[in-house]
Amino acid sequence: AGLLVLFGLLFAAAAVASGIWQRWILAAILAGAGLAVIYLLKMKLPEQRIEVTQKVDLSGDVSLEQMYCKNCGAALDSKSVSLQAGAIFVECPYCETSYQIEEAPKW
Repeated sequence: AGLLVLFGLLFAAAAVASGIWQRWILAAILAGAGLAVIYLLKMKLPEQRIEVTQKVDLSGDVSLEQMYCKNCGAALDSKSVSLQAGAIFVECPYCETSYQIEEAPKW
């Protein structure tokens, strides 16, 4: 877009120097096309928001227990747990320790 505007200005300068009216038309077309491309690039389409919901299917009997930080022993809440690359991670808001939760084998 910048090159189109630049060439439009060059053709306008050449039209002034030589007095050929056809160069004015080409200068206007080039500059107008460059400005139109710049305008279209400035306009943004509304961002589409994609929401992903993951459901976890737990095997066996599951009971709800309070989670505690392995490092400092502080009680953790649901905001401390996150899913990253398919693994469950916990970050303690008090000592800022981060670790992965691993499921113990059932045998």
